[in-house]
Amino acid sequence: MKRILAILVAATMVLSIFAMTTIANAATADTVFESVEGTATIDGTMDDGYASALHLVLDQCGTNNGGGAVLDSPAADVYIMNDAEWVYVFYDVHDASLDNTSANYYEQDSIELFYMADNSKNQWRIHYDEGNADPDQTKVPEDQYAVVTTDGGYAVEAKFPITDVKDNCVETCVQVNAATAGKRDATVYVTGHPEGDDAYQRDNRQTTYDVWWTLKLAGTFEDNRVDPVEEPVELTVKNYAALRDAQVFVQLYTQDKVSWGWHGVGTGEAMSVGGSVTPEGFKGMFAPVYAYTAEETADFTSLPIFALQIGDNGYLEPSIKNDDGSYKDSGTMGDTGRYKFTYSDITVKANGYNDVVVPGAEIVAKWTAKSEGSYTSGTASTVDLIGPAREQLGLDVEGACTWLAAVTDVDVTVTFDQIELLTLDDINAFEGTLGELEQAFVDESLAEYTTRVNDALTAAQGANGDVAAIQSALDDATKAVNRATKEVENAGYAADGVAGTYVTGTLAPIVEQIQGILDEANAAAAPVEEEAPVDEAEAEAPAEDTADTSSEGGSTGVIIAIVVIVVVVIAAVVGIVLGKKKKA
Repeated sequence: MKRILAILVAATMVLSIFAMTTIANAATADTVFESVEGTATIDGTMDDGYASALHLVLDQCGTNNGGGAVLDSPAADVYIMNDAEWVYVFYDVHDASLDNTSANYYEQDSIELFYMADNSKNQWRIHYDEGNADPDQTKVPEDQYAVVTTDGGYAVEAKFPITDVKDNCVETCVQVNAATAGKRDATVYVTGHPEGDDAYQRDNRQTTYDVWWTLKLAGTFEDNRVDPVEEPVELTVKNYAALRDAQVFVQLYTQDKVSWGWHGVGTGEAMSVGGSVTPEGFKGMFAPVYAYTAEETADFTSLPIFALQIGDNGYLEPSIKNDDGSYKDSGTMGDTGRYKFTYSDITVKANGYNDVVVPGAEIVAKWTAKSEGSYTSGTASTVDLIGPAREQLGLDVEGACTWLAAVTDVDVTVTFDQIELLTLDDINAFEGTLGELEQAFVDESLAEYTTRVNDALTAAQGANGDVAAIQSALDDATKAVNRATKEVENAGYAADGVAGTYVTGTLAPIVEQIQGILDEANAAAAPVEEEAPVDEAEAEAPAEDTADTSSEGGSTGVIIAIVVIVVVVIAAVVGIVLGKKKKA
């Protein structure tokens, strides 16, 4: 089947062009299929009930993955039925050479199933060999799917709960990923559905990728679908500057769908909300813009991408990590932003060709940052340029590649209308009220701390020197000032703004005043040392020179001892002399 696919991509261009044109003019959700009533056991084999089930043929390749070609035989037959709780889906995939060697899970032989629950996308990817072992997608409960390898390929049976019902209908989409030699040959959808490639981009019913189709349920169901009304994000002191300064980058790029090599074209420009750009770097480019080879296009059967891209410029997008684990760009994985853009008619000039004109339109996008390992996805919207060139100039894949190499000018103006459903006027109006808001913050949010600090001062002043009471008042005032400082920080006000200055210039000096009261109380409460009584006689005696008594006292004792010894010796000598005289 896959070899036939490669041949027929080029051989069925006329059919594919008409298919793309038709789908582009209407939302795929307008396509309605009717389910039948039935119940199945989830074991990977077809129950008898599937014999009368809704039968869908998957033979339409996706525009981006397969060039929109229609296969000569189905990639799969899908059977659908439902009971009061579940929708049962049975995929009979026809593929004699199954492949799981790609490092990318989406490029391995597998099926995908989409449905809404609480206005949120569920995307199941189930592989022929490992079942739902794909960490990139929603985990399917083990009792809700089964996989069996067959002689002609593999079979997947799954059931999903009936949710988000309106007018007895639900929205869904089925897909097959066909892979060979580590690459995905094509994504395959129900007949006439080449835009199914964008099914994964529809996170909820409010996004612009309305490429699912409608399943009318068998039986009677009450409406339980809730379509939330999208409200602008609430502007706060903390987020308004980030929204005001958020930028998007407008660029051209081309990319093949074999190696997925990406190439920037010309020079793009950035803009903030409310701004417009007409990138001069898209004009006067030297041919070839990019010359695709047979190898890059699977022998010119895989149409490369050539598109205008409007992408996040750091507000949402974290990408490659630093050594410490932090992201090089701002934002956090899973962050979501809502955007609105308008682009003018796009005129593409190429040497030797008539101009290609892509009508201007509006883009309403909801971007969510997703990790793809070494890069981030989910943070850009694109406008296809090579598809319209094929349609307007009547080109096959190789002819489209030749045209791309000759492109010299892309003339377009892109306007960044809204972010989070806010316009620049909304943000400017909020910024104009910041002074009033900050003063109101001081008057209201800091009122509690003002009262606590003033009450503490009153308590300290009326403590009558009670050190413990004053210390308690000082502690209360200090805590109040510290908390007020934190409140200013949490609210997003600058430390040197009105609120910050109020804390440091009005409240903090009161703490210092209480500290002064405490210092005086401590000084007054300090005990006075009493002088010892003095004897009158000692008082009249001349004061002894006590300077350096520790050394002189010792010397005096030694001298007295020596004098005593000398006196004794002299006395002894005198006594001996006198005794001798008497004897004479």
